[in-house]
Amino acid sequence: MASALVAPFRTRRAPALPGGDGNSPGEVPPQAGDFTHRAAVLVRVPAGMEEGTAREQWERCGLLFSPVDDAHQGDAMVLYRVEVRLQGSRWGALSEAERRVMAALAGRVTVHIGDATLLEPEDTPTAVSTWHVHRKTDWGSGWWRSRAARLWVQVGAADVHRRVRLDGPGTYEEAVAALRGRADLGGVIFDDDLHDVRPGIASTHALRPQDPAPWHTRALGLPSMAVGVAAMLFGWVLVGLGLWWQIALAPLLLAAAWWVGPWFTDRERHSRMITWLCGLAMVGSAAFCGFMIRVISIALGSVGGLWPSGVILCGLPVLRGCMYALRQSWLSRNAAALLPIAVVPLAWVLPWMGRLAQGVYLTVCLGIPLAPANVDPLWMYLAGVKPAVLCIAAVLCGLAALGWARHFYWITGSRAYCLAIFSTLTALMMAAALLLGLASATAAAHRTAAQAAAGQDPSSFFGISARLVCVSPLDAANTAVQPGPLPTGHPVVAFDVTGDETWLWDPRRERGSADLAERALRVRTDQIVTRPAARGAHVCPPV
Repeated sequence: MASALVAPFRTRRAPALPGGDGNSPGEVPPQAGDFTHRAAVLVRVPAGMEEGTAREQWERCGLLFSPVDDAHQGDAMVLYRVEVRLQGSRWGALSEAERRVMAALAGRVTVHIGDATLLEPEDTPTAVSTWHVHRKTDWGSGWWRSRAARLWVQVGAADVHRRVRLDGPGTYEEAVAALRGRADLGGVIFDDDLHDVRPGIASTHALRPQDPAPWHTRALGLPSMAVGVAAMLFGWVLVGLGLWWQIALAPLLLAAAWWVGPWFTDRERHSRMITWLCGLAMVGSAAFCGFMIRVISIALGSVGGLWPSGVILCGLPVLRGCMYALRQSWLSRNAAALLPIAVVPLAWVLPWMGRLAQGVYLTVCLGIPLAPANVDPLWMYLAGVKPAVLCIAAVLCGLAALGWARHFYWITGSRAYCLAIFSTLTALMMAAALLLGLASATAAAHRTAAQAAAGQDPSSFFGISARLVCVSPLDAANTAVQPGPLPTGHPVVAFDVTGDETWLWDPRRERGSADLAERALRVRTDQIVTRPAARGAHVCPPV
């Protein structure tokens, strides 16, 4: 049974002929496709008409199948080996393969699955090692001089820009013999008196693929990402400690480099210094990034300094999930035509969102209509950038979740149910992102109120500017203020508006409510005179 699972396919419709090579008449080689894993499933099919129906259904769905020789179980059942090609994770691949085999039959044939296994790649790529040609370097016979010259060579500083590739790990003698026997390419000619070779930097597993790769040697995998995140957090924390704590904890990076270095280099082919430097390049660069992010956030006075690190760390799985979602899809095949169509709506979405943010700030929070406000259209686009970016990020997160579900085959069991769930979650995330983007408008309104109460000119909000003024009526008896009375004893905020009416905002107006909109006043422009208030003044001088 096990040998039947791993036997190679020769045909889709009929078993291979003895001694066939896949190129003889009547033999069809397996179709090539973009896949990451192959699974073989043994299926017991009833003989007769149901067997023909099963073969027809599998062929229609693009599955490779072949009856197992001498596997007839009496006259009632026939044993078939069906190959399913998958693109996704190894976790859940067998269950997905069995599901596809059964789904292809569409309930028209009653079959029984006997066994399933993942197949190894048919053609294992041959490992290749690289050897670089360098100038012979001699800096003297001293211990330090010889060590320095060796390090100078190993980091590639003495290379002469010629290299040779050997199948497998290769040896020094094989590299030199290959250089001597190669034809002249017209560039650097290898000379035994002037040149020598050094091995390129590569991990042990990269040179010996037949050996099982330990989990900690898989460069750029999950362990590498975890170490990078830990080193970045270490650099972040190091900034907040005292000098002596920094001096005491910094050697931890040097020790971690000894552990990480073998991920990238082979200790048998490179010196300890090169191995340690390779590990230090990864650990030190990640720690330095965290260190500089913290320093910059402190220098700029940013309270949310962790946001850049969080965005970077969260963006990696989101980007990967989006790749999984769009891979081999209708969207990826038509990306060139869809990208301009997706960008065009931004010309309408950005100003709409910007107008919405300005309306929340001025109308909802401060109670002043947005229509008469004199705002440059460019500011509407700028005000809509943050809400639009957050909404796009929410859409990408939903798409990434769909991609990860597709990668682990969760979506294939009930596609309509999963799409409904992810669409709902994406809509909720977009609503939350929009509210988060508009929260800056609410914060700006409260900042305006605090600055006005302190006697300062309020900061502008995307083109909506205001100033602190003292107001004097031209005719106190005939001045119409809604709602009155007109404040003349203390400064009020006047917004730059156009039209026959001026809108004022009184920081001292209280009506038993914390709502900022209750402090808005409307008065005709031709009935009052405004003059700038002194900075920090809480009382207007008499006219």
